[in-house]
Amino acid sequence: MAKRGYLFFDLDGTIADSGAGITQSVNDMFAAVGAGPLTPAEVTRIIGPPFQTTMPELLRARGIDESRTNEFIYEYRRIYKAHHLPHTPVIEGMRDVVDELAKHWHLSVVTAKPQTQADIAVKATRMDHHMVTVVGPADDAPVHKSVLLRQALDDVQREHGSLPELSTCWMIGDRHHDIEAGVQVGTRSAGVLWGFGDHAELSGAGADVVLSSPSELLSLLLSDV
Repeated sequence: MAKRGYLFFDLDGTIADSGAGITQSVNDMFAAVGAGPLTPAEVTRIIGPPFQTTMPELLRARGIDESRTNEFIYEYRRIYKAHHLPHTPVIEGMRDVVDELAKHWHLSVVTAKPQTQADIAVKATRMDHHMVTVVGPADDAPVHKSVLLRQALDDVQREHGSLPELSTCWMIGDRHHDIEAGVQVGTRSAGVLWGFGDHAELSGAGADVVLSSPSELLSLLLSDV
């Protein structure tokens, strides 16, 4: 059966329920130096963007010199990789959705999580066999999500011998970075509300559709739209 097209999923907050592990790792890191834990607003802020963007903000809020950003990112990654990354859980409902969508679409992951972490996390979800490609930035080279999406499209072209028609592609994610990537590259885009972004953020970024549950995503992508 010919497949309908290509789905490019964000990872954290879209497929993977990574928030608790990321939050605990950051809090453990700060506790070790006597700094306060993340606030609820900070938790929402840090899930999605690269830490090179958000870590200086977290340090400034705690009176720590932001010149130590790389030191703190390194320590966060050490804690996260050791205690949480290999046990990355799947968002409730998404395993069945991904299993079903894989019968009808080609699937890939496009994430701001560094490539080495992304590979481990996707394997931990036991969904790696569904993915044409998993794309994340180099550990110390965060880039705009649109660059990563273009890289994923290039990977698909190498794998399947031709570049997909962008009208048959969806970028799916829970933050504005995901939607902006789809808009800039020219794919369709679906914002999801079970992660860390809200309706205003996703629609404001230009999402073609904003969905409230994994079952809505499945219905959309199995319909004749």
